[in-house]
Amino acid sequence: MNEILTLTRKDLQLLALDKTSLIVTFALPLVLIALIGSVFAASFPPSIGITSYDYAFSKVMFWGLIGGLASSVASIAIEKNSGTMIRLQVSPVSKLQVLIGKSLACIIMLLLSSVISWLFAYLLFDIKTNSILFFVLILLSNAIFFTGFMAFLSSFVKTERAAGALSWSLLQVLACFSGIMFPTAIMPPWMVTMTKFNPLTWAVQAMEIALWKEITIDTMLLPLGVPVLAGIVFFSLSVYFFRWAQNTSA
Repeated sequence: MNEILTLTRKDLQLLALDKTSLIVTFALPLVLIALIGSVFAASFPPSIGITSYDYAFSKVMFWGLIGGLASSVASIAIEKNSGTMIRLQVSPVSKLQVLIGKSLACIIMLLLSSVISWLFAYLLFDIKTNSILFFVLILLSNAIFFTGFMAFLSSFVKTERAAGALSWSLLQVLACFSGIMFPTAIMPPWMVTMTKFNPLTWAVQAMEIALWKEITIDTMLLPLGVPVLAGIVFFSLSVYFFRWAQNTSA
């Protein structure tokens, strides 16, 4: 357990020193919430029941999670190429402990990003939040999914540049098929069908329910459960595919 906590603390310290990671994980969603909320303010009359800032937060806060995921994948690629992973291999830690330590650091980073984004939107733009309890559960669900996907993607990248390209490319495609980039209501039928197989779609729906839609156990079951299950599956696969370095066996 001490080894895992040490790895987690090390990754968090490295994050604090990485200005690019801090910008894409924490600053980017704040800017997008303010910008998109302002641009579409006139499109949300009071009769709708939500403001443009409610809508903006429910979508663009995910860009902070995407940025955090991409930064974590890149950091693992750097450590593989710099020899850090080889040094860990000869230390008394297993690859499962390494992945758990890095995943805990990623979860903490993503939760911080989500909470900071919500506090920013709540304090400045008074966004709605129907249930703090369900909102916290959603943040945990999102963190588990993105962290599991992070661990999975890190198994297939060789360089920092490849890590960034792979992470941002795949997640932008997922964002297109989730309602983040544009509403599912304007998608063609074939695209709507594909969104149902995207864990990010359920995460977006869960966020909308917690913020302004009617909350029941039935309506929250799939939006909470699908991302958690997907994150666990991706993490489990990452344990199998993980390599200490690009040219060595596990």
